[in-house]
Amino acid sequence: MDYNKYDCPVCERPLVEGDDIVVCPECGAPHHRKCYEVEHRCAFESQHGENFDYEQYRKSQQSEDEAQNEADAVTCPRCGAECPKGSFYCNKCGFPIGMGNQQQAQNNGAPQGGFYGSGPFGAGAQFTQNFDPMVGINPEEDWGDGVTAGEISKYVQKNTLYFMRVFNNIKKFFKSRFNFVAFLISVPYLMYRKMYKIGTIIAIIFFSLLIVETLIANSPAYVAFGNAVEQVSAQSTSLLYNAGMYDAFFSMSIENQTAIGIMMLCSMARFALQIIVGAKANKWYFKHCINQVAQIKTQDNAQQALESSGGVNLAIAISMYAIYIIINFVPIFIG
Repeated sequence: MDYNKYDCPVCERPLVEGDDIVVCPECGAPHHRKCYEVEHRCAFESQHGENFDYEQYRKSQQSEDEAQNEADAVTCPRCGAECPKGSFYCNKCGFPIGMGNQQQAQNNGAPQGGFYGSGPFGAGAQFTQNFDPMVGINPEEDWGDGVTAGEISKYVQKNTLYFMRVFNNIKKFFKSRFNFVAFLISVPYLMYRKMYKIGTIIAIIFFSLLIVETLIANSPAYVAFGNAVEQVSAQSTSLLYNAGMYDAFFSMSIENQTAIGIMMLCSMARFALQIIVGAKANKWYFKHCINQVAQIKTQDNAQQALESSGGVNLAIAISMYAIYIIINFVPIFIG
């Protein structure tokens, strides 16, 4: 008999081809020879007097396990797929079925209450009854590299309503949307969305420019420029202010002019970098999601890995913003 995929009742490890196997002559239970020799008896010896048969026992255990799995399954209210108990998102379409909403979702056909049940900024029940993280998109639609729209929704987790619309436009029409949050807080936003590679590159550039600006802003060159501007402000009318600023700048030494010029260039470069991030963030995130989900799907327990690897990282976003605050204000206190 082929005992592959059976489990040794002693060590509970699978019996595979090549294992030295001992079969109990009384009930037919297979064991690793070493396990049998350690116990000096069959693992089911105490049941041999009850007409015990290992094959019947194994089938009954499988039936109990299947029944337990069915009892633990949760039905997705959107697509009807059976998902393991405790899942936060549907394995098929990415619909949020966790966070304590499973029973309400089954009874009402939509999540109500809990994390996903309340609308944004206190929106009412009408919003929650119509909530669809896929915004009408087929969850089985392939969005590249064998990754489906439902899997992308499950990976995104936060603000799927926005991203599924944006990603759909990128996929079908090659058009994105300017991301104002990414523009305003570029580095924290990229890290928040777990785009660590591009986020690190942008962070190095951004903070390098900011450090140069801060150093010059706390240097004698900037003090001299500030004094010159103050004199112009006191002596000039609004119509002559720009001309006075020009004279104030060129009245300084070449070294001070160079320092102020570098500071202004750094400021403009930072602003330009923020515009680029705002314009490109959604496309970067779409590509990031495709790549990450494609990699996760090659792993064991891919569905659980999607839940744990996706979503956002608030802690690192706060850390990036803290670095920004430190670079801006610590020199002021030190000075």
